[in-house]
Amino acid sequence: MPGMPYNGAMHQCRYLPLLLVFALSCLAKVTASASVADGNDSIRSTLEGTVSNNQRAQALVSSANRVMNNDPVEAHRFAHNALAFAEQSGDPLVEHKALVALAEAEERVGLFADHMKTTLRAVQLAQSLGDPKMIALDLRELSEAYRLNAMSDKAVEEARNALAMTLPTQTGSAVDEAHRFLIRTLLHGTEFEEAHESAERCLQRAQDKGDVMEEARLSRLIGAVLMAQKEYNDAHPYLVRAERALVKAGTANEQFEILADLAQCSMGMGRYKEAASNLQLAGTAVLVTDTWNNRYRYIELQYQLALAQGRWEEALELLKRIKERSDSVNMARLDMQMARLQMSYQLDRKEKANAELRTENARSAELIAGEKWNNRILLGMLVLLSVLAVALFFTSRHSLRLVRRMALKNAVIKKQHDEIHAKNLELQRQNLRLAETLMSEEEKEMMIKEIHHRVKNNLQVVDSLLQIQSVDSKDPGVDKVLREAQGRIRSMALVHEHIYRSAGGGKGDMQQHITQLVRNILVAHGAHDRISVSVDAPLPTFHADTLMPLTLVVNELFTNAVKYAFRERSSGRVSIIVRPAGTAYELLFSDDGAGMDAEEGLGRERSFGLELVGMLAEQLNGEVRFLKGSGTTVSLTFMPDPVPLRVAS
Repeated sequence: MPGMPYNGAMHQCRYLPLLLVFALSCLAKVTASASVADGNDSIRSTLEGTVSNNQRAQALVSSANRVMNNDPVEAHRFAHNALAFAEQSGDPLVEHKALVALAEAEERVGLFADHMKTTLRAVQLAQSLGDPKMIALDLRELSEAYRLNAMSDKAVEEARNALAMTLPTQTGSAVDEAHRFLIRTLLHGTEFEEAHESAERCLQRAQDKGDVMEEARLSRLIGAVLMAQKEYNDAHPYLVRAERALVKAGTANEQFEILADLAQCSMGMGRYKEAASNLQLAGTAVLVTDTWNNRYRYIELQYQLALAQGRWEEALELLKRIKERSDSVNMARLDMQMARLQMSYQLDRKEKANAELRTENARSAELIAGEKWNNRILLGMLVLLSVLAVALFFTSRHSLRLVRRMALKNAVIKKQHDEIHAKNLELQRQNLRLAETLMSEEEKEMMIKEIHHRVKNNLQVVDSLLQIQSVDSKDPGVDKVLREAQGRIRSMALVHEHIYRSAGGGKGDMQQHITQLVRNILVAHGAHDRISVSVDAPLPTFHADTLMPLTLVVNELFTNAVKYAFRERSSGRVSIIVRPAGTAYELLFSDDGAGMDAEEGLGRERSFGLELVGMLAEQLNGEVRFLKGSGTTVSLTFMPDPVPLRVAS
């Protein structure tokens, strides 16, 4: 009996060589299969290429811009593909460039509805990036899109917003161009009086600076506004003044436009010989510009001149040419739209084919991954089998002792396993409690965010009701009170919108909040082009209990400055500073206007505004002081209440 374990072990050792041979052969097969799979992965990665979606999108945008003038349909295809790659890359700057190129291509092919949708998307992306120059350019493009879609009111509104965005961030030629764009938009929207007044103000500033070319461009715009009102005699001096500079130093397009305007103005005054001379010079300039709009206007002016002089046969021929060109343009736009539909159909087909190919590749990758995993498992099992076979050869004599030891070890392992299992159950229960706590916090955040959103919407409804009431009111005093109430309600709505966006993941700060507040007030009072504002508030956003009264204080002070401080002046400057002051904070508001002494006769509404500022200062645990000096300077030192910490659920 004592020799039986030894004999059993020796009996098992006779099969050990066969086990080793089997293990080695399986190991060779698994190694070969793994190497083949690795080779397939290498080939597939090589075929996929190394060019990133970002680089592809930028290359396609460059191609679209290169062919934009000659082949807008091809440019539209390039821009559409560039946008798809840009969206996949996740780079917002590249996506914005693709949207701008796509919007320009859609405008050129006559897809005005698509052009407006794409431009709106570009504006939203630029606002998320926070680049003022980019936002200003996109707002001008949006204004042009509204104009092309016969929405002149919205076009004027967006042109004003573009100018308000350009004034505090840029200087020089960019601001002049923004002013001229607003004047042209007002002209297209038939708001002639405002266009004329704005152009005259800009002309005076250009004369003060001594900018001859800017004077010429603004004089031409004033002439165009007067011609639109059939006031040809008044328009002629402005156009003659603009001709002197533009014909000498202007671009080819500006030379054609001023000559065409002079020809049209001369016809309006009955000076047909002078109109024919200017029209002949415009015909020479149109050969240099060679654009469809200029050629069409040149033929139209020829037709009007022939009709005015009674050259009926020539007028009939010109009218036929105008009709042929109009028909050819309409057919070209129709062809472009058909080409776009065909391109969209082809892109859809390619996208479906690519989706099927990606699905097939994913399925193949899953199969390869599963095969590799099975091979690894089999390899591990074979290695383990080899180790066991070798161990069996050396431990066969002690098999009984090992069995007893293993029994003891199994008991210990089972006990440890039970302890680990119990700890795992406890850990899972703790994780469930933690998950419930986190879900409760998220629900609270969503509820707070929804409350602020609804409060903002309700305030906007109140604002609209006050606007309707002010329209129906015939009393100027009541209308003025309602408008002041509207300003305060809009400021409160802005606070809730700011808190709502900050709660949604955005980074809020006082600089951005106060800048948006004063910009809305300037646009509401139409003073964005004569009052400049400097905001210095490099602080994080205050809590809602502090932010609401502080915003109303700034609203009251800034509104009073806009209404009263610069009554007898064409321009002014306002400075707003929010800074730490020890353990408290200080709001320093100043303007270079008439000052408080010159404003004593402003009436009860002024007293009410200052009384409201005092009440809001008490709410902020603060003190208001009116400092001496030129203009008006107000200092508010306040101590926000500490924000209570939220108790965890």
